[in-house]
Amino acid sequence: MKKLNEEFDVYILSAPSVENPLCYTEKRLWIEDYLGIEMAHKLIISPNKGLNKGDYLIDDYIEGRGQENFEGEIIHFGTEKFPSWGEVMEYLT
Repeated sequence: MKKLNEEFDVYILSAPSVENPLCYTEKRLWIEDYLGIEMAHKLIISPNKGLNKGDYLIDDYIEGRGQENFEGEIIHFGTEKFPSWGEVMEYLT
């Protein structure tokens, strides 16, 4: 995350489980615990990821939460081309 933040204006975009209203808080707390309060300030929780603007969307799904309408490039994490963060970082930097 530190390396990405050096090169890009990184935000975290996460879709909620509307059936679990506590997930909004749980996502926010997870971000702070693992990535720090600075990234909690850059957390976007949206059921439709296609409403957001950006150059890249790194996601393990390419559809279902609006990803298919994202205007930038989707990096499909966990696929043969991008099986891990190493390949993602190599592609982006």
